[in-house]
Amino acid sequence: MLGIDISSTGIKLVELARNRSGFELVALAMIPLPRDAIVENTIIDSTAVTQALVDAVEQARPASKNVALAVSGNAVIIKTIAVPVATEFELEPQIEFEADQHVPYDIDDVFLDFHIQGMNAEDPEQMDVVLVACKREVVEDYQLVLGNAGLDVKCMDCAVFALENAAETTDEHQPPVAGDDWPPDEDAEVHALVNIGANMMNINVLINGRMAFVRDQFFGGQNLTEEIQKLHGLSYQEAEALKVERFSEVQPEALERFYSGLTSELVRSLDFYSASKAEFPVRKLFISGGCALIPDIATELEQRLGIDSVVLNPLKNIKIAARKFDVEHLQRIGPMLMVPIGLALRNFDI
Repeated sequence: MLGIDISSTGIKLVELARNRSGFELVALAMIPLPRDAIVENTIIDSTAVTQALVDAVEQARPASKNVALAVSGNAVIIKTIAVPVATEFELEPQIEFEADQHVPYDIDDVFLDFHIQGMNAEDPEQMDVVLVACKREVVEDYQLVLGNAGLDVKCMDCAVFALENAAETTDEHQPPVAGDDWPPDEDAEVHALVNIGANMMNINVLINGRMAFVRDQFFGGQNLTEEIQKLHGLSYQEAEALKVERFSEVQPEALERFYSGLTSELVRSLDFYSASKAEFPVRKLFISGGCALIPDIATELEQRLGIDSVVLNPLKNIKIAARKFDVEHLQRIGPMLMVPIGLALRNFDI
């Protein structure tokens, strides 16, 4: 199964294999999309997206046509709810009733799924369940363009969960201990995974490896491009090229405005998290996505937020064949590939 990340700026396709020594990169493609082909996770130009998918498959030549895809943004609702202790089999017929209390859409208009996390920390007769709902029309639109490109969606995931999967392959973030259902203590490891793309930021806060808070926000590298555009008097394409190719020439004021906006968005999200989990403050920020390639971004965020910050690179522990790929280039852009790698890992039930 391939991991395919479809964002507002392009398509990233990843295929992995697993052997005794770990995971290996088998196929990779990164194809840009025309501006406004996808706006706020809504496909506007399906022909352009389908063609980009065809080009990605042609470039990567993967062994499979089966795909794991991620959705994010305001079309997706993710909530942790407390329900009476039950087996997955017993809970399944009740989940629509539970969802009806928490999902602000007609239940007939969404796809639903759930995952039992474990016992509730405050009530031994309750358990925590992660409930996920996504608008049917969004899922069906993505299925349509993938089908037109000769691909078959086998798994529809959420970007925040793919992020968690990819993080678990790194040395910096470890997966939760199996069966670890007891309440976390004051020494809990509280990590925030923050994936900052072109116009979307995925945030997943984990306490001792268990999801405690997730949020998607419309903010990203596009905001920096627009600040460069204003201050340098450039077209959007010229501003993007300056950001990517001649970053040292970017005016400090443009960077300051970007960091001010980014910090405000992060503080807002962390305040939402703290409203229910004040006793477990975030101790470490793991940054990924295209914006993780901005020089010294970890240092900037650490100074502004007062939280230890590290850039995550999921390719550090994945074997890359030098005969097939430009290893140096891929290691440099690795943080951009967190979501597609997390999706590709679904092939191995990580």
